[in-house]
Amino acid sequence: MSITPNKLRFPVLICSLFLSLALYSQIRIASPYSRFGIGDLSDNNNAWNLTTGQLGIGLRSPYHVNYTNPASYIAFDSLSFVFEGGFNGEFVSLTSSVQSVNRNYASLGYLLFGMPINKWWKTSLGLVPFSDVGYNVQNNDNYSNTGKIERIYAGSGGINRLYWGNAFQPVRNFSIGMNISYLFGSMKREAIVLFPDSAYAMNFREAFFVTMNDLYFDFGAQYKVKLKNDLFLNLGVVYAPTLSMASKTDILAYNFLQTSTGTESPRDTLIRQSGYNGRIIIPTMLGGGFSLEKTDKWMIGVDYKWQNWEKFRAFNMSDSLVNSWQVSVGGEIIPKADNYTNFLARMHYRMGFMYNKSYLRLLGQDINEYSISLGVGIPLRGMKTMLNLGAAYGSRGNTTNNLIKESYFKIVVGFSIYERWFIKRKYF
Repeated sequence: MSITPNKLRFPVLICSLFLSLALYSQIRIASPYSRFGIGDLSDNNNAWNLTTGQLGIGLRSPYHVNYTNPASYIAFDSLSFVFEGGFNGEFVSLTSSVQSVNRNYASLGYLLFGMPINKWWKTSLGLVPFSDVGYNVQNNDNYSNTGKIERIYAGSGGINRLYWGNAFQPVRNFSIGMNISYLFGSMKREAIVLFPDSAYAMNFREAFFVTMNDLYFDFGAQYKVKLKNDLFLNLGVVYAPTLSMASKTDILAYNFLQTSTGTESPRDTLIRQSGYNGRIIIPTMLGGGFSLEKTDKWMIGVDYKWQNWEKFRAFNMSDSLVNSWQVSVGGEIIPKADNYTNFLARMHYRMGFMYNKSYLRLLGQDINEYSISLGVGIPLRGMKTMLNLGAAYGSRGNTTNNLIKESYFKIVVGFSIYERWFIKRKYF
C-alpha cells in the first residue's frame, strides 16, 4: 500500500505559474485615477469572490482558493488538489463635463493552487495582481502668444503578487493562516507639454520609472460554528502590517522638437538621475467578516475592510491620500446540488454588492466606488470541477469640479479544477 500523487501534472502546473509572469507586463486597466498612490488596487477579482461582491474574509470552501483570508485554506479536503485560473476583461467609459471616451482591455486574471499537507495543515500558491497603473489624460489650452498647448499625462505598469500561504488548525473549528507574498513590478509615469502651433518651440517630457520588490505578509483567522442541521456560521478577521517596500526610481527630463510625422528630436537633457533608492509605504490593513451557509444549498456574507492610507509615503513624499474602507455583501444559491437530471438546478448562482470609499480625495471630492455583480458556477457532469462566469457593473467618481466619472463593465471567465490526488491505492 502506498501513496501515489500525480507526479507529472503538479510540476506542469507550477511551471505554468512562472511562465505566466510575462503576461503580467501588459496594461490591465484604463483609469485616470490609477495615477495616484500605487495605482488601482486589485484584490478579490477571481471569479468566486468578484461575483459575490468581493467577499472573502468570512468565506471558506474546499473547491475554491480564497487568498483574501489565508485561514480559509484549512477547508481544502485532505485528499484533494485545487487549481484555479481565469481571464478578466473590462469595458470602461470615461466621462467629463465636456466629453466621453471608451476604453477596453483583457488580461490573465489569476492563477491559484491549493492542496493539503496533512489534516491540520493546508497550503496555497498563487500569482495575482496587487495594483494596476494605466491612464492617458490630455488637456488642451489656447493662448494668444503661444497658440495651442497640449499637456499629456500617461502611466502604465503596476505591482504583481506571488504568494505562498499556509493555514493551520490548532483546535477544532478554529484556523489561523499567513500569506508570504513577493511583491514586484514597475510603474512608468510621464508628463508631456507640446506646442503644436509652433515649429520652433521646445516641447518638454518628464518621465519617472519606478521599480519595486519586497516581501509582504498578511494574516487571517476563522472560526466555524455549527448552528443546527447543516447550517454553519463562519467568522473571519484579516490583518496586514505596514510594509516599507524597497524601491528605485530613475528620472529623465528633456526638451525636444517634434517633426510633422510625430518623431521626437531630443535637444537638451534637463534632468537625468538613475538608481535613486527609496521606500514606498503600504499602510496597515484590518478587516472582518462573516458568512452564513447551508451546505450545498446557499450562502450569504458580509465583509468590512479598512486601510490607513493617510500613512502612505513614496520616497518620503505623501500623495494626499485618505483612509479607505470597503463594505461587501453577497451570496450564492444552489437549487439542488444532487439533481443530476436537471442541469440548471445544479448550477451555482451568485450575486453581490460592493461599496468602496477609496483612498482618493481630489478637489474636495471623495472618489467613491460601487459595483453590482452577478455570476454562475457551472459544474461539469460527474465532477467537482467548475466553469465560473461573472460580470460586474460599477461606477467611480463624478464630474463635479471638472473631475472624471468612470463607469465600467467587468467580465471574468474562470475555472476551478478539483481532483483527488492523494488517495491510498491497493495493489493486488
